[in-house]
Amino acid sequence: MGAVDEVKSRLDIVDVVSSHVPLQRAGRSFKAPCPFHEERTPSFVVSPERQSWHCFGACSTGGDVISFVMRREGVEFGEALRSLAARAGVSLAPASPVQTRSATIHQVSEAAAAFYQGLLYSEAGGPARAYLKSRGLDRDTAVRFRLGLSPADGAGAGSLGARLMAEGYTTEQMVEAGLARRSEGGPARDFFRGRLMFPIADRRGRVCGFGARALDESGPKYINTSASEAFDKGRILYGLDLASETIRARGQAVVVEGYMDVIAAHQHGHGNVVASMGTALTDPQMLQLRSLAPSVVLALDADAAGREATLRRLEEALVAAADRSSAAFSRRVGPIMHRDHIELRIALLPEGSDPDELMRTSPEAWNEVVDGAVPGAEFLIGSLPARFDLSTGAGKTEAARWAAGLIYAANPFDQERYHGLLAKALGVSQAALKPILRDIGKRSVAARRRADRQGAEAARSGDDPAQVPADPARELASRTLAMLIGRPELRTLASGLNPECFERSEDREIFTRCTGDATIEDLRSALDPAVHGRLGDLDRLALEPALPGQAEAAMAQMISRLEERRLRLLQDDLLAGRDPLESGDGVEREIVDVNSRLREIHARRG
Repeated sequence: MGAVDEVKSRLDIVDVVSSHVPLQRAGRSFKAPCPFHEERTPSFVVSPERQSWHCFGACSTGGDVISFVMRREGVEFGEALRSLAARAGVSLAPASPVQTRSATIHQVSEAAAAFYQGLLYSEAGGPARAYLKSRGLDRDTAVRFRLGLSPADGAGAGSLGARLMAEGYTTEQMVEAGLARRSEGGPARDFFRGRLMFPIADRRGRVCGFGARALDESGPKYINTSASEAFDKGRILYGLDLASETIRARGQAVVVEGYMDVIAAHQHGHGNVVASMGTALTDPQMLQLRSLAPSVVLALDADAAGREATLRRLEEALVAAADRSSAAFSRRVGPIMHRDHIELRIALLPEGSDPDELMRTSPEAWNEVVDGAVPGAEFLIGSLPARFDLSTGAGKTEAARWAAGLIYAANPFDQERYHGLLAKALGVSQAALKPILRDIGKRSVAARRRADRQGAEAARSGDDPAQVPADPARELASRTLAMLIGRPELRTLASGLNPECFERSEDREIFTRCTGDATIEDLRSALDPAVHGRLGDLDRLALEPALPGQAEAAMAQMISRLEERRLRLLQDDLLAGRDPLESGDGVEREIVDVNSRLREIHARRG
């Protein structure tokens, strides 16, 4: 038995959850108001039989005892496991080299933040404090965000390097944390010099890097810490450590682009605002927000560049979904628009304004912008005139084909409205458009059913060593993960798969890390040592070469079966916790929804 299994075998999920949430017996399960969002009627269900939990309300998520602690405490897999291991009396393997380096980076970065903050409020910080005052920021806000000042001298007695060495840190540790840089033939010097410093913390509030703004015209306006084991711009949201509780309470996060936008928002009472570090919002960032709230608003500058960045991000998700086989096609458009993930809305700022300015000069206007945010699908349809030549029949057909997958993936109640928006964008009537969309849909369904039949025939033939396994569930999960590890070209097929289709937290951890071109060595470095045994087992599963198309078809079927199993388990949880004497608690509605989604899966299989 591995360490993860031993930890879970020694703990009862009911005991662990009840130490955070008061549970009440409901049939074969336990229920409570969800601890992750505000609600009156309990929708949080704990199953002692399966040692699992699920929220059937706004969160629409669940998992095992490890995933509960991860979400409740806002920690990564390794820390949640170690916390539970201590509770269960289980000894775990020591931290990996990557985790050790990451911890050191956090430590030296915390020390640097304290030094910078002290310098801001010294005599030398006068000009920087004057700049903050000119931007309307008060001292309490600056202190809360730990703003600081880096010294102009990058190598002398007053430098950061000198202070950190006096505290026992080495030059190598400073370089690794991105705080110092070596020049050829010379000593290391501070990387940040004479700049206003913005400490960047992870979700737990640990400083992992810095943003730095120039206070004169002598260099780039902003520079950031280089990527490291602890600092990855694609996985961090600026201000999330301070915004988490407000996001959870309001059920919505608002994402802007700049540090100052976030700071100004919090000062003006908008504590649910975070920043995406100046890049398009990534799936890891969206997954963090999804754990806190069911809705996210992207507040975009009105300039073309801001719009194009978001359009490209949404288009990538749409194209990826449209290219997948049946198991993935009918889900929400990519992970960021999946109904089991999050509702994404887009808010365009007035021409020539940014969030910081808008909140300072017209708080009412900011509220109107956020309240007027439109669904991502509506935003995409509205972008068609800028992305296709709609003056020609060929251009309109291409646009309609592009938008068809988006419309058919939407909630049925939204489809009629999207039909109208698309017809208006194309300059045709809805009566003329609907037959075209139906034809596109039929062609897509036919293509997906052909792929399913080919996969089934390949599996029956016995020629495909990666044929879809039957239950037990762990074999299905193992074969799916082994294929994703051994065949990176299949990973795009599973990019929209809900991680909750994997019941075990360690399998979810492997799945979420198994992206792009990551090798087995990359995965081993990124994963907690407690998961290395499971990773090794998966890597050793024999996967012989398959004929062209067979591996893709087999993966599509496995994804379909994983989805079906997840829905069956949700169905069991709903029925197990059902109270026939209660009404209006949404259980009937949830059962109908799950049954409908199961029918969709069966229809795709033909």
